[in-house]
Amino acid sequence: MSFSFAVGRLMTFPEKQHLRQLIRDLPPKNLDRVVQIFCRGKQVERHSCSEVYVDLENEDKATLWRLYFYTETVENAKRLREV
Repeated sequence: MSFSFAVGRLMTFPEKQHLRQLIRDLPPKNLDRVVQIFCRGKQVERHSCSEVYVDLENEDKATLWRLYFYTETVENAKRLREV
């Protein structure tokens, strides 16, 4: 699925569940990029904390798809390294 095609539609509930799992399974070094994607184009207060809560139900579709493709790319790279 291409990025331009995906951002044109809403993410389904099963896709959001899969995205949640992909985010949970990310290596810690990749979580900073997830936060950058969430904060893109938003006014966000900077806090020093170890946890970030994001409600995927309230995120715009472009952000969700950016996250989805980023997390899928990281997951695929992990699988390739294991081979």
